[in-house]
Amino acid sequence: MNAQNDLRQAIELMQDGKVDPSVDLLNRLIAGDELDEKGRATAFVWLAESRDDGEFKIRCLVQALKHDPKNQQIRQGLQQVTAAPPPPSQRPAAGPALRRAKLEETPAVVGILGGLNGAASGVFINDTGIIATTSYAIGGARRATVMLDAKRHAPGTVVRRYPSHDLALIKTALRMAQKRNAAPPSSIGEGTAFVALGYGGVKLRGLLGRFNSRRTQQWLRTSIPPVQMPDAGGNPMIDENGQLLALLTRNVDGAGKALAIKMSHIESLAAQMTRDRQLMPNSDYCAACGGRTRARHYGGKHCETCGAALGRDVAESAATPQADKLAALLGENSARPCRRCGARVGDYDGRCLRCGQAMAVSAQAGS
Repeated sequence: MNAQNDLRQAIELMQDGKVDPSVDLLNRLIAGDELDEKGRATAFVWLAESRDDGEFKIRCLVQALKHDPKNQQIRQGLQQVTAAPPPPSQRPAAGPALRRAKLEETPAVVGILGGLNGAASGVFINDTGIIATTSYAIGGARRATVMLDAKRHAPGTVVRRYPSHDLALIKTALRMAQKRNAAPPSSIGEGTAFVALGYGGVKLRGLLGRFNSRRTQQWLRTSIPPVQMPDAGGNPMIDENGQLLALLTRNVDGAGKALAIKMSHIESLAAQMTRDRQLMPNSDYCAACGGRTRARHYGGKHCETCGAALGRDVAESAATPQADKLAALLGENSARPCRRCGARVGDYDGRCLRCGQAMAVSAQAGS
């Protein structure tokens, strides 16, 4: 694998919320001599995304400019980071917590604290207290703090995450006074002007661009480079009529411009999540894959979707496993048996879905 492929892999890891392995790879690339000047500049730009630290971001972007001094996007991003007020990096130490309150005025954008990739923005998408932000911002966190303003905040619980859509849904006890209308699909097209709102007052103005028709189901292309974004994403994009178009993310197209998730797609996934919770009342949220898991209710300790171990606050370690229920849930089949527990449920990333232990390399299919 050459340096350019390594750089592409590092960027994909960062976009998937896998910050540590991405940083390791970026640091190795920066320390080496295989990348050209533009590649080194790109590596520093993405390294700046790894920490919610204004001074660190500035140092990285300064280094990026040294390697690509004519790059106006990096220069603008450096100016944005230098001029913008620093996003909140800690949970508020004081201020009234709004656990069960009705908002007199629904804020256009809220702040999200507590995610694994720093502060982010978000927006209410329905009247049941559901807030949308990016999966990248949340990572594997189960809870977050929702900031209405500098003095008002409320606890939130992550109820669903869609990594492939870069979307996370957070449930709060807050209720909207008035829902902001989503723009109808017919009014969204190439050249549509918008303002992307960041918590803290940052506003980014841009235009929608043309995008591959095969991928228009969820994504919109924008004219904004991610380096200009003030936080980890989730910035609501408002058109000139005050309607919600989409949420800005740190995913990029081939030209390095930020992509956004269509609000109509977000609302569809939120409705699907509500149906899933109604159809599976005895289910929990799996922070590893973002889906719903029923394993703990049958004494299981690993998610039936991804095989990840369920934390102590989810798994009931004292429960006696119901082998027949788990077999049906996990889909017992003719997969090779686990040498440790004997289950034939298959494996994920080399680990048995039943016991979570590494599958023995010498295990063979069959009884």
